[in-house]
Amino acid sequence: MNHPDLLIQVLGILKKSVLYIDVESDFHAKVPVVVCKDRKSGLLCRVSAGNDMACLTTDLLAALGKMEPVFTPLVLAFRYWAKLCYIDSQTDGGIPSYCFALMVLFFLQQRKPPLLPCLLGSWVSMNL
Repeated sequence: MNHPDLLIQVLGILKKSVLYIDVESDFHAKVPVVVCKDRKSGLLCRVSAGNDMACLTTDLLAALGKMEPVFTPLVLAFRYWAKLCYIDSQTDGGIPSYCFALMVLFFLQQRKPPLLPCLLGSWVSMNL
C-alpha cells in the first residue's frame, strides 16, 4: 500500500471515530497529512505517512513514557496549557508540538535525582 492510500484510509477511520473532531486532510502539503482534534482535550493531532524521522521521534517519546510514567501526562498538560495560551500552533507563529515534549524531557532530566536519563550525557562530556 502506498502512502496516499494509507492516508486516505486513516482519514476515513478518523472521520468515523467518535474520539476525534474536525478531521481534515492536506494532501497538497510538502508532507501530506491528516489533521484532527482530540474531542476530549482539543489537542491537535497530525498524521503523516512515509516520514521516517517522525516515526523515530514517536518511538522515542513512547519509550520515554514507558520509562517514566509522569512523562506523558506532563507533556499533555503542558500542551493543553499552551493551547489555552494560544502558543501551540506553529502555523500561527507558535511552538511546534514536539518542542513541548522536549522541554518536559529536559525538565525531567534536570531533576535531582533525574527522572529520565540524559541520552547523550557521557558522549557530550567526553567530546567537549
